[in-house]
Amino acid sequence: MNLWVSSPFLFVGLVLSVSALTPEECKPLITPLSLTERSTLHKTVNFIMGFTDSDAYNHILKFTESSWMRLSPSASGDHELSVHQENRINGSCFGSMVNTTIEGNTLSSSVGNISSTFQLLPSCDGCLLFNVHSHARDLNKFLRLVNLTADFPEEIRTHAVYLMAEKTTLTDADVEHFKKQASCLGFNREPDFSYDPKHELCKEGEGHTVTLT
Repeated sequence: MNLWVSSPFLFVGLVLSVSALTPEECKPLITPLSLTERSTLHKTVNFIMGFTDSDAYNHILKFTESSWMRLSPSASGDHELSVHQENRINGSCFGSMVNTTIEGNTLSSSVGNISSTFQLLPSCDGCLLFNVHSHARDLNKFLRLVNLTADFPEEIRTHAVYLMAEKTTLTDADVEHFKKQASCLGFNREPDFSYDPKHELCKEGEGHTVTLT
């Protein structure tokens, strides 16, 4: 079943069907996974759904049509990953490359004035679910690079949850499970981003390369 082009009331129904879970029920859903087995991260995945608590990041998601990323071993060693990402934002493609450091069960990256930490949560087969905390300064600079305009505060701290998958659609059960996890993390509403397959994925190198310094 194609979740994204079915009835617009589907999302509402899924949100309403997620009842509040107890802390005990939430614990196994949001306990970070070990990153000892690096191969679990070596995937090419598509952005399927996401939540964020920031108006600035919501603004970006509003204009994001599709996004995918490839996580691969870094030449620097086992403590790093190379992450290549391609985003279609407001009709244009933008690519980026960043090295991500692995320490314990946490991934971290720093690009320009944006620093982020990521933890991997339990998810569906072929999926990567990231619990993200970011600290950004002068995010307006990034917006200009991707042809968006806005005026947000100089400093922004954001909590986000991003579901990525090797496929471009998921089952109702997988979506329901993700919404339960998001609810446990404080997101009790419809996702801020839901991928619609009518939007094409950017080809590697198709558009501009975004460089933040």
